[in-house]
Amino acid sequence: MPQPPKFSSGSEPSAMEAALAPLLSTDGGRWSLSADGHALERTFKFKTFAKTWDFMTAVSLSCKVKNHHPEWSNASLFFSVFNMVFIRWTTHSPKGLSDKDIDLAQICDEIAKDFGEIIEESTATTTCELAGLTDKVVTSAGDCCIPKTEK
Repeated sequence: MPQPPKFSSGSEPSAMEAALAPLLSTDGGRWSLSADGHALERTFKFKTFAKTWDFMTAVSLSCKVKNHHPEWSNASLFFSVFNMVFIRWTTHSPKGLSDKDIDLAQICDEIAKDFGEIIEESTATTTCELAGLTDKVVTSAGDCCIPKTEK
């Protein structure tokens, strides 16, 4: 069973819970909390590779503006998933969900709509595979977000 959301230190929990609630699948959204409660996760599906890549490019531009990035993948452990993207928003320092994570999850939903996201309930298996691949990569990549002064 997933944990409740774990917010980054310095966050305002009541305001963050209000912004988070409509994103979660339990309240009609499409995002889920990670098992540890430190992240928001979701898989997006598009008609073509080009639409998928355009979506990822648009998200990356928003990341640049917000100075924050996701953990993401568009390949599974077993095969390339040309038209799907798994995205996990979390903050590494300080650990937990931050305002940026919630804001960028909302932005992802808006961008996905603009690029013609295909809404299907049958992406659960692929989501798990994409999350597993993302877990492997994140574990081997190290601490990307810890300021150099703290390393």
